[in-house]
Amino acid sequence: MARFKKLADRIEMRPLGDDLVALSLMQEVLASVGEEPDDPAAGRLSVAAYPDDGDAQSEYERLMKPELDRQRRMDRDAVASVLKAAESGTVDLSATEAEALLMVLNEARLALGARLEIVDDGWGSDERRASDPVALLLRYLTGYQDELVRALAEALKS
Repeated sequence: MARFKKLADRIEMRPLGDDLVALSLMQEVLASVGEEPDDPAAGRLSVAAYPDDGDAQSEYERLMKPELDRQRRMDRDAVASVLKAAESGTVDLSATEAEALLMVLNEARLALGARLEIVDDGWGSDERRASDPVALLLRYLTGYQDELVRALAEALKS
């Protein structure tokens, strides 16, 4: 059974197995970003647009940071609402909700990858991470995101 199914004007989301647990953990990961000093996830989610130009970077942050923070809050709030509805079963996602879920999944994967110090491909074959709960969550969210992307791509074909 598929987690996502393309319908006429929306994506049907059907929670399977541990989906709601993993997605709840995803929310906890994002809520914890920056709580610890030197959290690598905070740096990964706030990449410098102008790393070689301090003045330009300051101006960029002054102009863009409030909007980026607002959009992240809106996406996370939308996902929280979707997950609440999903506790009762299948949920029909609007295009906006599907996009928010995609964005939040990506943020969580970036945060988890930073905490695992992943800097290149091939991390999945690292035996040290085979039973690491953070790596397991990252793998789960990666597969989940892949299924969502496939459903969205199918929707674009129509």
